[in-house]
Amino acid sequence: MAGASVDTIRFYQKIGLIKSAGRCAGGYGLLDGEDIHDLTFVRHAQELGFSLTEIKELLALRQKHHVCSEVQSMLKRRLGDVREKINSLSRLEAELARAFRNCNRELRLKREIKHEDCCPLLTKLDRRND
Repeated sequence: MAGASVDTIRFYQKIGLIKSAGRCAGGYGLLDGEDIHDLTFVRHAQELGFSLTEIKELLALRQKHHVCSEVQSMLKRRLGDVREKINSLSRLEAELARAFRNCNRELRLKREIKHEDCCPLLTKLDRRND
């Protein structure tokens, strides 16, 4: 119901993210509505990129009053992380696009390609290792 596997639920219980479920006579774990609500909360927080440690903190904050500033601080950090990752990915995209253009240009300019210089990118990467 919460979109989590049994192994995931057991792991969350083991690390104290959610409380351990009661057991039925057959030994199966029983989750109540609050447990399912917590699991759904965890899943949604993960979708926003929060770590399990941060999610544990958010679950604790959910039980308190007047925590908006603390949650806002966590959101601000998370947003900064995402923006940093976007910038890093943009730089990577530009570098890969540049390498692709260089490969195409080199291959167009060379009529006869020797085995050892068949790929400008591999040649460039080999030079970086020297």
